[in-house]
Formats: sequence, structure tokens, C-alpha cells
Amino acid sequence: MNETEHRLNVPPALQGRLDNPLWRLNHLYWIENKSGRMQRFCLNAAQNRLHRHLWNRNAVLKARQLGISTYVAMLMLDRCLFTPNYHAGIIDKTLPDAEQKLEKIRFAWEHLDYEPPGASGEERALAYLGALLKQRTGVQKKAALRPVADARTRLAFANGSDIRLGTTLRGGTLQLLHVSELAHVSVHSPWRAREIRTGAINTVPAEGTIILESTHEGGRYGVNYEMMTQAMENTAKGELTPLDFRFFFFSWFDHPDYALTGRPGWDDAAAAYFEKLEQVSGVQLSSRQKQWYARMQRTMGAAMCQEYPSTPEEAFSTGNDGAIYGAQMALLREQGRIGTAFEYNPHEPLYAAWDLGLSDHTAIWLIQHWGKDVYWLNHYAANQYPLEHYAGKIREWEHRYGPIAAHFLPHDAAHRDPHGHSYVESLAQCGIVAVRVVPRTPDVWRGINTLRGILVHSWFHPDTMAQRLTPTGEREPSGLTCLEMYRTAPPGASGTCRETPLHDASSHSADAARMFAEALSHGLVAPVKVQRAPRLARM
Repeated sequence: MNETEHRLNVPPALQGRLDNPLWRLNHLYWIENKSGRMQRFCLNAAQNRLHRHLWNRNAVLKARQLGISTYVAMLMLDRCLFTPNYHAGIIDKTLPDAEQKLEKIRFAWEHLDYEPPGASGEERALAYLGALLKQRTGVQKKAALRPVADARTRLAFANGSDIRLGTTLRGGTLQLLHVSELAHVSVHSPWRAREIRTGAINTVPAEGTIILESTHEGGRYGVNYEMMTQAMENTAKGELTPLDFRFFFFSWFDHPDYALTGRPGWDDAAAAYFEKLEQVSGVQLSSRQKQWYARMQRTMGAAMCQEYPSTPEEAFSTGNDGAIYGAQMALLREQGRIGTAFEYNPHEPLYAAWDLGLSDHTAIWLIQHWGKDVYWLNHYAANQYPLEHYAGKIREWEHRYGPIAAHFLPHDAAHRDPHGHSYVESLAQCGIVAVRVVPRTPDVWRGINTLRGILVHSWFHPDTMAQRLTPTGEREPSGLTCLEMYRTAPPGASGTCRETPLHDASSHSADAARMFAEALSHGLVAPVKVQRAPRLARM
């Protein structure tokens, strides 16, 4: 009998078990299952895989409802009970979501001594052991169920261990940090995602444990995407330091319940998807799994790849709720029109489409158009720079590609400021004179629909996928990502019942692309003879 067992007076049938964390996780704790019924927690296949390969820092990309957050909650409780002065923290997309996770832990602690009706001898011994654990670790009064205000955000134990929660948790030192749904935070509150990365993660020492777990949204941009892809690269290399994140991916077919009985049946599109999945990824699904996926997809639609991805690439290919150009960009990806290198046509005009956003935000696209296709060659966006900075970017492009035939600017570029100057005149002073002001479109959705029609005939060069680093070292979204991320505001956010495009980090580049579509609809994109340099740099 070890020292812990001696202090607890462990029943003989269970002696020799408490030193094994895996045994404790599979035997000591109670949870409520999806049906609202109590059951003893026991690791499923996905949870077991994560536990056996757990590293100091872990990045988990997953499908819905695999039980990863429940596993982390039980792991947190277990370490707090069996390690004095152990400090853990939970970060979630909202405080109520984090509170739900803390309630799982509180529920498991309260029911350590639960003896189910008709309990076997082993169940009675486990309940007795749980009662001894509760007596030894007793939750402190200030974290009791009722009377104190901070009970919702902290659970403290008599051995000095505690679990606290928040939406950033900057400050202090934690031995275990659980960050849930970082992808949602990255899309809807990017400043908080950066705060989590620079603040909360740094509260955990190298010998501690961090578990980031999330379904993905937001496409190929944001803190979650950056951290997941970095973890993928780390894991592929095979040599991890304690400060490197290990990557885990759990697909929908890792859940044994995601299967349906009955007569198999699915459409040709689903059959083609299953065949491609097998050929490309080597995934062989059973008929029952295929039936489940086909039926679920009928309900989820385009969100299926986000909520129930089959591969990491599939998860990253999804945009976000309300994506204005989501369908068009998804189609282009399927057709291989995004990220495929091509050479510009030196015999066709080059165009630059601009957006002059608020707070000094400026975005520019470099485009060619001939026949029915539009070729998006390059993109640049920045803010808090003088106009000469953007003129320098234009000169750089012209040196690489050749003269730009026309610059399309929004209607307010011709308006004069209180000093009597217009943006058009200021550009002319910087040497940009081939400017065409696009008339104002009374309804932004008219321009959006025009661009939607153009996008299905578009090609995007890899240069449009490049992310720009700010002077502070942060990554800005690429032009392509901005089009994929451009979305409508949440219901009610605009104060009207009508859908309104969200004004955020993606909107400036999306507006610049729309400016080209509106210029085309107004007949401003017409063949123009321009003098070419004798030698043109090739892409």
C-alpha cells in the first residue's frame, strides 16, 4: 500500500491503483451523458488517444461532440485532487461556456461518493474511496456551491489546488490551461485571440500542460489557424521541445456513434465524396458511416466541413457563418482556380482597384481581364501610412508587370476635404494619373452580386494568398482570405432586419474587389493602349 492509499485507508480490492492516472480517470469520476443520465466517466477512443500521447503543449482540431472538453475537465479535476498546489485555468469563447465546463468538474467532485442503485461490490468500494477523497480534499468555503460571488469562476480545494476560468486569464501561473473554441474567438474577437496567445499561454511554464481544442472556422486566417498549422509542421518534423505544440486531429468518423443502420442510400455527389476521401486520404468508411454522413449533410449543408470535417484541410477550407462570397470561393477551390501559378498576359491591360477605408485603411488589387475570365494577380493592404507609401507599391508592381492602364477608386475619391484637396489630386501629385472614379452604387448588394458573378470566372494567383506582417510583427489576412472572410453582421447588429456586410479587417480588401466589379458594370473596364516596357519581368 502506498502513502496515499495508507492515508485514505483504501479498500484492499483497490489498493495499488491510485498511482495510475489512467485508472483514476476511468474509475473515479461521474458525468452526465448526452441523455442527461449519470454515468461513470470512461475514456472513449478519441479521449484515450489524446491522453496516451498528451504533450506539454497540445493543439487539437476536431469534429463536434467527441468529448475532448469533458476529458480535459476530468483531467483537470484529477490533477488538482492528487497534486497539492496545482493551478488550472479554463478559457472559452464566452464566460457562460467556461462556467459550464467548471460545472462538469464541480459535478464530478460532488459525486465522487455516489453509489448507484444496485451497486456491485466494486461500485461500493469506489464510492467509499470517493468519500475518503472528498473528506481529504474538501472544497473550500469560498468556492462552495451557493453563497459566494466568485463560486462561478473558481473552484478551490483544501490541498491548495484550484481551477479558475475566464475569457483571457492573463497573469498568474498555471500548470494546466484549457483553451476551448479558439477558432470562434479568432473570427469574432481577434484581439482576444491575440491576448490569449500572448498572455494566457505564457502563464504556463514549459513543464506545464496546455490543451487548445476547437472546431475550426475562419478559413486560412486567424490565431487558431496559425497555431494549428504551426503544430502540424512541428509534429511532421517529429522532434518536439516542451515549448512546441503537438497536433491532434479527430474527424467525425472517430466517433463510433456517428453511424446509422438501415438501407444504405446517398446521392451521386456524396458517393463521389466518399470515393475521393478513400483515394486521397485512404479513409474507408462503412455503409453505416456513409449513411450517417449523407443524412447529416442534408441538415448541415455547407457547414458540414466545419462541424464534421474528414481531414484538416477540409476544416481549413471552410469560411464562417454569413460568408458573403463563401459559395463562390468554395467552388473556385474545387476547380483548382485558387493558388495555381500562372503568368500574366503582357498584351492585355492591367488594372488596380482601390478601397479608401476609414482610419487610413487602404486596399489595392492588381487585376487583368480578358475574354470571360478575371485574373487576380496581386494584392496589398495596410493602414496608417501616407499616400506615397501606396504609390511606391504601385511603382513596384509596374516595374514587375508593366504600366497599369487604370486605377479604379470609389466615388468619394473625388470629394474635396476642408482644405480643398481631393484624393484624386493627391494621387496625381504622387505620379498616379490614370484614375477613374467609379460612380456610387445606391445599394451595396448590387455591387456584391456583380462581384459574385465575376468570381465564378476568376483565377487567383498565389501572390494573392500572401500574408503581410505589420511593423509590430502581427500577420494581416491575405487578399484571398479577406474575400473568404467577408461576411454579414450578426442578426440585429446593424439595428435593422436587413443583412448588412460587417465592417472589419476583411471588409477593405473585399470592398476594393467590389470596386473592380462596379467599374466593369459601368463600362469603365475597356481595352486601353498602354506603352509597354521593352522587357517585362516574368512571374
